[in-house]
Amino acid sequence: MPMPRRTALSLLALLPTTPALAEATPDAWEPVTVRHIELTADKAGRVHEVRISPLFTTTLVFNAPLPRGGVELEEREGFLAVTVDEAAGLVVLLPSESLSPGKQLSLTVRFADGAVPAGATFRLVVHPTRAEPQVNVYRLPRSAESFQQEARQERERAEQCEAQMARVQAERKSPGGLTGLIDSGLVVEGSGVSGQDIFATARQRPGEALQVKKAHTYAAQGQVAVALEVKNMSVQPWSVDGEGAQLVSKEGARLRVLSVWQWEPLAPDGRGRVVVEVAATPEQARGTYVLTLGERGGARTVTLRGVTFP
Repeated sequence: MPMPRRTALSLLALLPTTPALAEATPDAWEPVTVRHIELTADKAGRVHEVRISPLFTTTLVFNAPLPRGGVELEEREGFLAVTVDEAAGLVVLLPSESLSPGKQLSLTVRFADGAVPAGATFRLVVHPTRAEPQVNVYRLPRSAESFQQEARQERERAEQCEAQMARVQAERKSPGGLTGLIDSGLVVEGSGVSGQDIFATARQRPGEALQVKKAHTYAAQGQVAVALEVKNMSVQPWSVDGEGAQLVSKEGARLRVLSVWQWEPLAPDGRGRVVVEVAATPEQARGTYVLTLGERGGARTVTLRGVTFP
Protein backbone atom coordinates (compact mmCIF):
# COMPACT_ATOMS: atom_id res chain seq x y z
CA MET A 1 0.00 0.00 0.00
CA PRO A 2 1.36 3.45 -0.91
CA MET A 3 2.70 5.54 1.98
CA PRO A 4 0.25 8.15 3.44
CA ARG A 5 0.43 11.50 1.62
CA ARG A 6 -0.04 14.97 3.16
CA THR A 7 -1.94 16.20 0.18
CA ALA A 8 -5.01 18.37 0.11
CA LEU A 9 -7.40 15.53 -0.43
CA SER A 10 -6.04 13.64 2.60
CA LEU A 11 -7.15 16.60 4.78
CA LEU A 12 -10.56 17.08 3.19
CA ALA A 13 -12.53 16.29 6.33
CA LEU A 14 -11.14 19.47 7.89
CA LEU A 15 -12.28 21.79 5.10
CA PRO A 16 -15.60 23.54 4.43
CA THR A 17 -17.47 23.28 1.15
CA THR A 18 -16.14 25.76 -1.38
CA PRO A 19 -16.98 26.87 -4.97
CA ALA A 20 -16.76 24.55 -7.96
CA LEU A 21 -13.57 23.73 -9.83
CA ALA A 22 -11.63 26.21 -11.91
CA GLU A 23 -10.75 25.33 -15.50
CA ALA A 24 -8.65 22.33 -15.75
CA THR A 25 -5.63 20.29 -16.18
CA PRO A 26 -4.57 17.99 -19.02
CA ASP A 27 -6.53 14.87 -19.75
CA ALA A 28 -6.18 12.33 -16.96
CA TRP A 29 -7.53 9.09 -18.31
CA GLU A 30 -5.32 6.23 -17.24
CA PRO A 31 -3.57 4.62 -20.23
CA VAL A 32 -4.66 1.04 -20.85
CA THR A 33 -1.97 -1.49 -19.90
CA VAL A 34 -1.02 -3.96 -22.63
CA ARG A 35 1.12 -7.02 -21.91
CA HIS A 36 3.13 -8.86 -24.57
CA ILE A 37 3.72 -12.62 -24.66
CA GLU A 38 6.10 -14.30 -27.11
CA LEU A 39 5.53 -17.85 -28.35
CA THR A 40 8.61 -19.71 -29.59
CA ALA A 41 9.10 -23.28 -30.80
CA ASP A 42 11.55 -24.14 -27.99
CA LYS A 43 8.99 -23.13 -25.34
CA ALA A 44 5.85 -24.49 -27.00
CA GLY A 45 4.68 -26.32 -23.85
CA ARG A 46 4.91 -23.33 -21.54
CA VAL A 47 1.69 -22.26 -19.76
CA HIS A 48 1.18 -18.47 -19.61
CA GLU A 49 -0.68 -16.91 -16.68
CA VAL A 50 -3.28 -14.18 -17.33
CA ARG A 51 -5.27 -12.32 -14.64
CA ILE A 52 -9.04 -11.94 -15.12
CA SER A 53 -11.67 -10.27 -12.90
CA PRO A 54 -15.47 -10.57 -12.64
CA LEU A 55 -17.31 -8.01 -14.80
CA PHE A 56 -14.07 -6.77 -16.48
CA THR A 57 -13.17 -7.74 -20.05
CA THR A 58 -9.83 -9.28 -20.97
CA THR A 59 -8.89 -9.38 -24.65
CA LEU A 60 -6.23 -11.72 -26.10
CA VAL A 61 -4.89 -10.53 -29.46
CA PHE A 62 -2.97 -13.03 -31.60
CA ASN A 63 -0.84 -12.23 -34.64
CA ALA A 64 -2.18 -15.29 -36.45
CA PRO A 65 -5.68 -16.46 -37.45
CA LEU A 66 -7.49 -19.14 -35.46
CA PRO A 67 -9.42 -22.10 -36.89
CA ARG A 68 -13.12 -22.57 -36.23
CA GLY A 69 -13.45 -24.38 -32.91
CA GLY A 70 -9.82 -23.67 -32.09
CA VAL A 71 -10.52 -22.13 -28.66
CA GLU A 72 -11.20 -24.37 -25.66
CA LEU A 73 -12.19 -22.69 -22.36
CA GLU A 74 -12.64 -24.53 -19.08
CA GLU A 75 -15.96 -23.81 -17.28
CA ARG A 76 -17.26 -21.61 -20.07
CA GLU A 77 -20.54 -21.27 -18.15
CA GLY A 78 -18.70 -19.06 -15.64
CA PHE A 79 -18.42 -16.28 -18.23
CA LEU A 80 -21.07 -13.75 -19.19
CA ALA A 81 -19.64 -13.59 -22.71
CA VAL A 82 -16.89 -15.28 -24.73
CA THR A 83 -16.32 -13.74 -28.16
CA VAL A 84 -13.96 -15.31 -30.71
CA ASP A 85 -13.05 -13.67 -34.03
CA GLU A 86 -11.07 -16.40 -35.82
CA ALA A 87 -10.01 -14.30 -38.80
CA ALA A 88 -8.76 -11.40 -36.66
CA GLY A 89 -7.19 -13.65 -34.01
CA LEU A 90 -9.21 -12.18 -31.11
CA VAL A 91 -10.56 -13.81 -27.95
CA VAL A 92 -12.60 -11.56 -25.62
CA LEU A 93 -13.52 -12.84 -22.13
CA LEU A 94 -16.08 -11.33 -19.75
CA PRO A 95 -16.11 -13.34 -16.49
CA SER A 96 -19.21 -13.42 -14.28
CA GLU A 97 -19.34 -12.87 -10.52
CA SER A 98 -19.73 -16.64 -10.03
CA LEU A 99 -15.95 -17.04 -10.44
CA SER A 100 -14.38 -16.77 -7.00
CA PRO A 101 -11.01 -15.02 -6.44
CA GLY A 102 -8.04 -17.36 -6.74
CA LYS A 103 -9.82 -19.77 -9.08
CA GLN A 104 -7.73 -20.99 -12.02
CA LEU A 105 -9.09 -21.99 -15.41
CA SER A 106 -7.44 -23.32 -18.55
CA LEU A 107 -7.66 -21.63 -21.96
CA THR A 108 -6.22 -23.44 -24.99
CA VAL A 109 -5.86 -21.78 -28.40
CA ARG A 110 -4.86 -23.43 -31.69
CA PHE A 111 -3.63 -21.56 -34.78
CA ALA A 112 -4.95 -22.07 -38.29
CA ASP A 113 -1.82 -21.67 -40.41
CA GLY A 114 0.03 -24.85 -39.35
CA ALA A 115 3.15 -22.98 -38.20
CA VAL A 116 5.11 -23.86 -35.06
CA PRO A 117 4.13 -23.56 -32.28
CA ALA A 118 0.72 -24.88 -33.29
CA GLY A 119 -1.07 -23.43 -30.25
CA ALA A 120 -0.79 -21.89 -26.79
CA THR A 121 -2.10 -22.65 -23.31
CA PHE A 122 -3.05 -20.02 -20.73
CA ARG A 123 -3.85 -20.26 -17.03
CA LEU A 124 -6.61 -17.76 -16.24
CA VAL A 125 -6.30 -16.66 -12.59
CA VAL A 126 -9.29 -14.85 -11.07
CA HIS A 127 -8.42 -11.66 -9.15
CA PRO A 128 -11.06 -9.45 -7.48
CA THR A 129 -10.07 -6.27 -9.34
CA ARG A 130 -6.75 -6.39 -11.21
CA ALA A 131 -7.71 -7.92 -14.56
CA GLU A 132 -5.34 -7.57 -17.49
CA PRO A 133 -7.37 -5.66 -20.10
CA GLN A 134 -5.30 -6.71 -23.12
CA VAL A 135 -2.68 -9.36 -23.81
CA ASN A 136 -0.89 -9.36 -27.18
CA VAL A 137 0.40 -12.81 -28.12
CA TYR A 138 3.15 -12.97 -30.79
CA ARG A 139 4.68 -15.96 -32.50
CA LEU A 140 8.24 -15.30 -33.70
CA PRO A 141 9.49 -13.78 -35.87
CA ARG A 142 8.07 -10.61 -34.41
CA SER A 143 7.45 -7.58 -36.59
CA ALA A 144 9.29 -4.29 -36.26
CA GLU A 145 5.97 -2.76 -35.19
CA SER A 146 5.72 -5.04 -32.16
CA PHE A 147 9.24 -4.07 -31.02
CA GLN A 148 8.39 -0.39 -31.44
CA GLN A 149 5.15 -0.84 -29.48
CA GLU A 150 6.96 -2.54 -26.61
CA ALA A 151 9.63 0.19 -26.61
CA ARG A 152 6.91 2.85 -26.43
CA GLN A 153 5.29 1.00 -23.53
CA GLU A 154 8.57 0.85 -21.59
CA ARG A 155 9.22 4.53 -22.28
CA GLU A 156 5.73 5.48 -21.04
CA ARG A 157 6.20 3.39 -17.89
CA ALA A 158 9.53 5.10 -17.19
CA GLU A 159 7.95 8.54 -17.67
CA GLN A 160 5.13 7.65 -15.26
CA CYS A 161 7.65 6.51 -12.62
CA GLU A 162 9.64 9.74 -13.02
CA ALA A 163 6.47 11.84 -12.69
CA GLN A 164 5.38 9.96 -9.58
CA MET A 165 8.84 10.37 -8.00
CA ALA A 166 8.82 14.10 -8.73
CA ARG A 167 5.34 14.41 -7.19
CA VAL A 168 6.40 12.57 -4.01
CA GLN A 169 9.53 14.71 -3.69
CA ALA A 170 7.48 17.89 -4.13
CA GLU A 171 4.97 16.80 -1.50
CA ARG A 172 7.70 16.21 1.07
CA LYS A 173 8.73 19.84 0.66
CA SER A 174 5.17 21.18 0.71
CA PRO A 175 3.67 22.63 3.92
CA GLY A 176 0.47 21.20 5.39
CA GLY A 177 -2.94 22.69 6.16
CA LEU A 178 -4.41 25.52 4.05
CA THR A 179 -0.91 26.64 3.06
CA GLY A 180 -0.33 23.18 1.59
CA LEU A 181 -3.55 23.43 -0.42
CA ILE A 182 -2.42 26.68 -2.01
CA ASP A 183 1.15 25.48 -2.50
CA SER A 184 -0.01 22.25 -4.20
CA GLY A 185 -2.13 24.18 -6.70
CA LEU A 186 -5.40 22.57 -5.62
CA VAL A 187 -6.76 25.92 -4.46
CA VAL A 188 -6.51 28.51 -7.24
CA GLU A 189 -7.74 32.11 -7.15
CA GLY A 190 -10.77 31.55 -4.96
CA SER A 191 -11.72 28.12 -6.30
CA GLY A 192 -10.88 25.34 -3.90
CA VAL A 193 -12.15 22.02 -2.58
CA SER A 194 -15.85 21.11 -2.70
CA GLY A 195 -17.49 18.08 -1.14
CA GLN A 196 -20.76 16.15 -1.00
CA ASP A 197 -22.36 13.26 0.90
CA ILE A 198 -23.19 10.34 -1.46
CA PHE A 199 -24.10 7.72 1.15
CA ALA A 200 -27.85 7.98 0.40
CA THR A 201 -27.45 7.63 -3.38
CA ALA A 202 -24.51 5.23 -3.82
CA ARG A 203 -25.15 1.48 -3.66
CA GLN A 204 -22.87 -1.19 -2.24
CA ARG A 205 -22.78 -4.73 -3.59
CA PRO A 206 -24.67 -7.00 -1.11
CA GLY A 207 -22.91 -9.57 1.05
CA GLU A 208 -19.47 -7.95 1.27
CA ALA A 209 -17.42 -8.44 4.42
CA LEU A 210 -16.94 -4.69 4.82
CA GLN A 211 -19.96 -2.41 5.10
CA VAL A 212 -19.84 1.22 3.99
CA LYS A 213 -21.18 3.42 6.80
CA LYS A 214 -20.34 6.84 5.37
CA ALA A 215 -19.38 8.01 1.88
CA HIS A 216 -18.27 11.48 0.76
CA THR A 217 -16.68 12.71 -2.45
CA TYR A 218 -14.53 15.77 -3.02
CA ALA A 219 -13.28 17.74 -6.01
CA ALA A 220 -10.33 20.11 -6.35
CA GLN A 221 -8.17 21.51 -9.13
CA GLY A 222 -7.55 18.54 -11.45
CA GLN A 223 -8.32 15.93 -8.79
CA VAL A 224 -11.22 14.15 -7.08
CA ALA A 225 -11.40 11.86 -4.07
CA VAL A 226 -13.70 9.32 -2.45
CA ALA A 227 -13.63 9.05 1.36
CA LEU A 228 -15.33 6.00 2.87
CA GLU A 229 -15.92 4.98 6.45
CA VAL A 230 -16.19 1.20 6.48
CA LYS A 231 -16.89 -1.40 9.16
CA ASN A 232 -15.17 -4.79 9.14
CA MET A 233 -17.92 -7.38 9.66
CA SER A 234 -15.53 -10.35 9.40
CA VAL A 235 -13.24 -11.98 11.97
CA GLN A 236 -10.01 -11.12 10.13
CA PRO A 237 -8.21 -7.72 9.85
CA TRP A 238 -8.52 -5.92 6.52
CA SER A 239 -6.03 -3.70 4.69
CA VAL A 240 -6.73 -1.99 1.39
CA ASP A 241 -4.71 -3.00 -1.69
CA GLY A 242 -3.42 0.35 -2.94
CA GLU A 243 -2.57 -1.02 -6.38
CA GLY A 244 -5.97 -2.70 -6.82
CA ALA A 245 -8.20 0.37 -6.40
CA GLN A 246 -10.24 1.24 -9.49
CA LEU A 247 -12.74 3.95 -10.42
CA VAL A 248 -14.52 3.00 -13.65
CA SER A 249 -17.20 4.95 -15.55
CA LYS A 250 -20.39 3.52 -17.06
CA GLU A 251 -18.61 3.52 -20.42
CA GLY A 252 -15.71 1.46 -19.00
CA ALA A 253 -13.12 4.26 -18.83
CA ARG A 254 -10.79 4.15 -15.81
CA LEU A 255 -9.53 7.22 -14.01
CA ARG A 256 -5.88 7.27 -12.95
CA VAL A 257 -5.58 6.56 -9.21
CA LEU A 258 -3.00 8.81 -7.54
CA SER A 259 -3.05 7.36 -4.03
CA VAL A 260 -5.00 5.15 -1.64
CA TRP A 261 -4.79 6.03 2.05
CA GLN A 262 -5.71 3.98 5.12
CA TRP A 263 -4.47 4.89 8.59
CA GLU A 264 -4.03 1.31 9.80
CA PRO A 265 -5.39 -2.23 9.16
CA LEU A 266 -9.06 -2.49 10.07
CA ALA A 267 -9.59 -4.84 13.03
CA PRO A 268 -12.60 -7.22 13.20
CA ASP A 269 -15.76 -5.24 14.05
CA GLY A 270 -13.68 -2.06 13.72
CA ARG A 271 -14.42 1.07 11.71
CA GLY A 272 -11.96 3.15 9.75
CA ARG A 273 -11.52 5.53 6.83
CA VAL A 274 -10.19 4.83 3.35
CA VAL A 275 -9.47 7.74 0.97
CA VAL A 276 -8.92 7.22 -2.77
CA GLU A 277 -7.42 10.19 -4.65
CA VAL A 278 -7.82 10.26 -8.45
CA ALA A 279 -6.74 12.55 -11.29
CA ALA A 280 -9.74 13.97 -13.18
CA THR A 281 -10.64 16.86 -15.47
CA PRO A 282 -13.89 18.78 -14.82
CA GLU A 283 -15.54 16.81 -17.64
CA GLN A 284 -14.54 13.49 -16.08
CA ALA A 285 -15.69 14.67 -12.63
CA ARG A 286 -19.24 15.02 -13.97
CA GLY A 287 -19.53 11.28 -14.66
CA THR A 288 -20.91 8.41 -12.59
CA TYR A 289 -18.47 5.72 -11.48
CA VAL A 290 -18.06 2.35 -9.79
CA LEU A 291 -15.41 2.25 -7.05
CA THR A 292 -13.74 -1.09 -6.34
CA LEU A 293 -11.30 -1.61 -3.46
CA GLY A 294 -9.45 -4.89 -3.09
CA GLU A 295 -7.82 -6.41 -0.03
CA ARG A 296 -4.04 -6.52 0.26
CA GLY A 297 -3.13 -10.19 0.17
CA GLY A 298 -6.76 -11.35 0.23
CA ALA A 299 -10.00 -11.62 -1.72
CA ARG A 300 -12.43 -9.38 0.23
CA THR A 301 -13.57 -6.32 -1.70
CA VAL A 302 -15.60 -3.14 -1.28
CA THR A 303 -17.70 -2.17 -4.32
CA LEU A 304 -19.65 1.09 -4.45
CA ARG A 305 -21.81 1.99 -7.45
CA GLY A 306 -23.23 5.39 -8.33
CA VAL A 307 -20.21 7.41 -7.20
CA THR A 308 -20.51 11.07 -8.28
CA PHE A 309 -18.49 14.18 -7.50
CA PRO A 310 -19.51 17.75 -6.58
